[in-house]
Amino acid sequence: MIVTTATASATVILGPNGERVRVRCLARRSMLTSACETFDHLRLSPGAHHALPGRSDGETVLFVVRGSLLVGRTADEPDHLAVDGDLLLATRGCSLRLEAGPLGAEVLCLALDAPRRTTATRNSLARRRAERRSRP
Repeated sequence: MIVTTATASATVILGPNGERVRVRCLARRSMLTSACETFDHLRLSPGAHHALPGRSDGETVLFVVRGSLLVGRTADEPDHLAVDGDLLLATRGCSLRLEAGPLGAEVLCLALDAPRRTTATRNSLARRRAERRSRP
């Protein structure tokens, strides 16, 4: 297993109204077969906005540690209010918009690599399972 941790200070993103989003990478795996891509710690100042881009081959898991935030996917969908202890899953390819509540928010963000399984991949996995079962 290859895991690297960021020892440098966090990145601070400043918004137009003095909003701050503090992003710190807790761990990053660079192996192609790894399921976990990144594990980030986000701190959003009150009213701060932050966008998490969706990837066609990945999913995002958010855990609200402290505070509250509005989480939205597209402009025509209503936002979801997430508070302390909420766990949210953004499906494959889904971009998210985050807006911190009046007291700010602290969020753990886990990006997972979830490649699509093609018919060839499923057949290959089935053959491997069958081979394992047939071994003495």
